[in-house]
Amino acid sequence: MARIIDGLKIAREFDLAVRDRVRILKKSGITPKLVAVSLGENDRNILFSSKRDELAKFVAIETQNYHFDVQTKLPELKEFINKLNNDDSVHAVFFQSSMPKYLSFRDAINLISPDKDVDGATTLNLGRLFLGEPGMIPCTPLAVLHLLRVVHENIAGMHAVVLGRSSSVGRPLIQLLLNANCTVTSLHSYSKDIENVCKTADILVSAMGNPKFVTKDLVKRGATVIDVGINHITDEKGVSQVVGDVDFDDVLGVAGAVTPVPSGVAPMTMSYLMHNTLKLACCS
Repeated sequence: MARIIDGLKIAREFDLAVRDRVRILKKSGITPKLVAVSLGENDRNILFSSKRDELAKFVAIETQNYHFDVQTKLPELKEFINKLNNDDSVHAVFFQSSMPKYLSFRDAINLISPDKDVDGATTLNLGRLFLGEPGMIPCTPLAVLHLLRVVHENIAGMHAVVLGRSSSVGRPLIQLLLNANCTVTSLHSYSKDIENVCKTADILVSAMGNPKFVTKDLVKRGATVIDVGINHITDEKGVSQVVGDVDFDDVLGVAGAVTPVPSGVAPMTMSYLMHNTLKLACCS
């Protein structure tokens, strides 16, 4: 039976360390502040915002939320983000919602100063990561790496397979794993022989957004399986539920370790949002 990687427990231990460091920083007169910007109505954004603010309160980080209508144009966003960029009391900024189709994701993200880019999403910070230079790193890839290091003292030389190549998770995670001296294979919707390639992985990470795609037939015995997927589906009875990219129950008997959803990677991602905010405040 696989070891279940308890992201909630691991995240809480990490949060306590962040809280201690925030308290020390506040004694020097600096209170870390995180600003979240959302566009349009989305119940999931509201839930995420509530959990984020609850965690921020626990670690003593100040938060502020700004909501814009879904029809907001880029010039209006630019004016607002520039104010945040120039506000010395604000240390970290991020968009907590996806961009409307009429807005360029890259144009919007790059409005944020790289020095306040808490999720490492700007072109400059991603470039720094790929070049091995200091900069902000996306929270979810950091969370994945943290959980891997809880299971493995050293991942150097291990074969990691990453399913998915998004700029927010897949691509930066590939680079982090390379930096950790893993041998990395990237798989995506155009890849061939996915099952056999996955079965060679010591570490299998899925960030595809494909519900229960990873079954035991894709998992090497004893492999560590990290499920980044958060998929909202409705079962045959009409009940809504959250599932990952991994068929959790199916792989339990094959994997060496596996993360559950949503209590695996997600709590650590939230924790790294706080960690990165603290890091930016320390550099201000």
